[in-house]
Amino acid sequence: MNRTMTLREKFDILTYKGVDKDIQRLFSKYASQDNKGQIVFDFFDHQGHRCDTEILSLHRNKQASFGISALNLSDNIRSVFASDSYASLIYFANQFKGRISFEKAGFLVIGAEFDSNLLKKSIEKLPRKAKINTMFSSSVLGRVMDCKVQDLIHDRYCSYRLGNDLVQFENAKKVSSEPIQSFSLRTYCITQGVLQTVRTFKPKKKAFESFYELNQQAWDVFK
Repeated sequence: MNRTMTLREKFDILTYKGVDKDIQRLFSKYASQDNKGQIVFDFFDHQGHRCDTEILSLHRNKQASFGISALNLSDNIRSVFASDSYASLIYFANQFKGRISFEKAGFLVIGAEFDSNLLKKSIEKLPRKAKINTMFSSSVLGRVMDCKVQDLIHDRYCSYRLGNDLVQFENAKKVSSEPIQSFSLRTYCITQGVLQTVRTFKPKKKAFESFYELNQQAWDVFK
């Protein structure tokens, strides 16, 4: 892999799919393009060693299972965008590039295992003024991840279980549940009696769970 090349030039796949060059540059730190043209994103463990990768090709996205990637977490950032997929985060950024100041933004991408300790360590390094936004999928697991980020920020512990078309969540004080269909960070915070401080972004088209899927559909239509 030629990392020097990727920092100076555009990624073929993202360029082909209409991702702005400035957006590509935002995410280039831990990205490289292999000899198949696939984009490989590095993820790191508690010791800072590379432990997994996310791979984005023209037709599919293989998410990382383990580790975390953190980009641009400086003292000057105003917003942090968290996801479990570089692909979805990139396509989200490209869609909203005219509405969000990404030059003052940091990014967190967590592996599908969702290592809470790794994510908590990154969150603790954030400036207090930074607002956290999540870009997890609209699936029930993605919505649970939204809630777990909210829990980590406020040092709350809650366990989540799925069964009988319900999401059951339990903390030290009480057990509550919400139908899977209506469960969200908003309904979770209302049930728990806490202020929602995390903003969530989901594709507005209900047929798509992630911004990656939304981009794939748009690309299939216009290619």
